[in-house]
Amino acid sequence: MHKVIMATSTPNTEYVCTLSEARIKQAEEELNEKPQWRSRDIQALRDMVLKKPELKIRTDDAFLLRFLRAKKFDYDRAFNLLVRHYEMKADEKNKSLFLNLRPASIKHVLEAGVTGVLPHRDKLGRRVIMFRPGRWDPSKYPIDDIFRTNFLTLTTLLEEEDTQVAGVIMCLDLNGMGFSHAKTISPFYAKRISSILQDCFPMRFKGIHYLNEPAVFDYIFAIMKPFLKEKILSRVHFHGNKYHELKEYIDEEHLPSDYGGQGPPFSNEDWMKTLMDSDSHFDSEAKYCLVKSTGKSETSKETTVDCLAGSYRNLDIE
Repeated sequence: MHKVIMATSTPNTEYVCTLSEARIKQAEEELNEKPQWRSRDIQALRDMVLKKPELKIRTDDAFLLRFLRAKKFDYDRAFNLLVRHYEMKADEKNKSLFLNLRPASIKHVLEAGVTGVLPHRDKLGRRVIMFRPGRWDPSKYPIDDIFRTNFLTLTTLLEEEDTQVAGVIMCLDLNGMGFSHAKTISPFYAKRISSILQDCFPMRFKGIHYLNEPAVFDYIFAIMKPFLKEKILSRVHFHGNKYHELKEYIDEEHLPSDYGGQGPPFSNEDWMKTLMDSDSHFDSEAKYCLVKSTGKSETSKETTVDCLAGSYRNLDIE
């Protein structure tokens, strides 16, 4: 059974770190996170948020910390990312993606086995997302439901401090994908989704592993590639049916038997239960938003002006 271990804090309580000593060291070396300065850094970001009345969002320590970690404790870049995150959700073009965003609304996708998460982390402590788009029937529900499922999965994993520090890898098993899937991915859609995940989401994407690539994959990847940043492209791996190559990243005893490992066959049932049990959490999160401003807010920070103006410029992927 999946258990999401979250950092704890509320507006009225102090943040309690759940990281191991090894992960604290990793956060310091890779993310410039220093425990003795953590409270100061969180307060600096909170002060920036409170100066923007259009931001109606959480300001508790645990929430703000994920944005600081995503941008290596650079206040301005973390604030930039935070505003982009809510501006993205408020964008009229994305209305269909975020309206009624709760696990109950995408239960059919989970029941089809499209998205799941391995119960164990990889060798570097990263969460492993299993994405099997070939199990999606495009004639039954739209591609937006696939995005919503993956967004909810990423958002839930982001509650884990270990995942904020170590990041995630994605294994995409493309078995069963065909032209009916490929024709749903237009360049416009590919650009929009790539921008949301790369520029507006505080997750460390550390690897993408493609499996069982069909002939139509060349067409799909040709659409996606122009919108992927060099750092992401450098983390893309193509395995075909050479499942044994996954053992370089995932311990054999944790790798599902249907992917060449010694673990039980992959199932997303536990992950589906984890998501379905979090419906109330997403309902409570829905009240947080970016209230549309009547004009640009006065600020000396160019990046902040760009965020509030809504331009999806490229940011660094950590």
